[in-house]
Amino acid sequence: MLLLALSIAPGLAIILYIYGKDSYDREPRRYLLVSFLLGMASVIPAFVLEKAGEWAFGGTGPASSIGYTAFFAFIIVGCSEELSKYAVVRWYAWPKKEFDEPFDGIVYSVMVAMGFATIENIGYVQDHGFSTAIVRMFLSVPAHAAFGTVMGYYIGLAKFNRARAGWFILKGLAMSVFFHGAFDFFLFLQGNIAVRAYVSEGLLFFGAVASYYFAVRFSLRAIRLHREISRIDFEKKINQV
Repeated sequence: MLLLALSIAPGLAIILYIYGKDSYDREPRRYLLVSFLLGMASVIPAFVLEKAGEWAFGGTGPASSIGYTAFFAFIIVGCSEELSKYAVVRWYAWPKKEFDEPFDGIVYSVMVAMGFATIENIGYVQDHGFSTAIVRMFLSVPAHAAFGTVMGYYIGLAKFNRARAGWFILKGLAMSVFFHGAFDFFLFLQGNIAVRAYVSEGLLFFGAVASYYFAVRFSLRAIRLHREISRIDFEKKINQV
């Protein structure tokens, strides 16, 4: 029971944080719940895409050559997972009339990402125990939130700038995949014996943390920018009353 609670707690904490930031024009809670549940379900197509990618490109796993490890991290894992999460936001949240400000892109994307991360976290923690739960609480789950925020920032821009919507969506996907892939790349290299003969496990872990740091830093800035837009729009509505 403790492990299950530790698996769920970080995602729930991040959801509450983002919900608190959405203070000017909050989304209906039922939509957020559905987004979270669909995010959990998005693990399935991501898993299928990853397995298909492994089969199509050799199936040797991440701990082979450095080049294949990079391909595995960025393309097979990063693209599969971020595209699956994007599909949920685009299909479910985007058409909603309540998606009426750029910050909503971040809100819905993070809800989906936390659904994905929570179901993934339950599996990892049940398999590997307490120490994994603690590490993932402060690293892997917040990393998924950061990737979701990056994507959501650009989805919010795309929603309200139809002329450049395609470009914003492409950029959001590319950046979320980049941060996700870089984070996983350094972690996967820890399992590569040839690489560890020349680079310490600690240095590789530092690379993952550095990728995580820059993703989080971008995310916090994205939240501030979109919240400022929300504040301005809210004050305009108040003044018009």
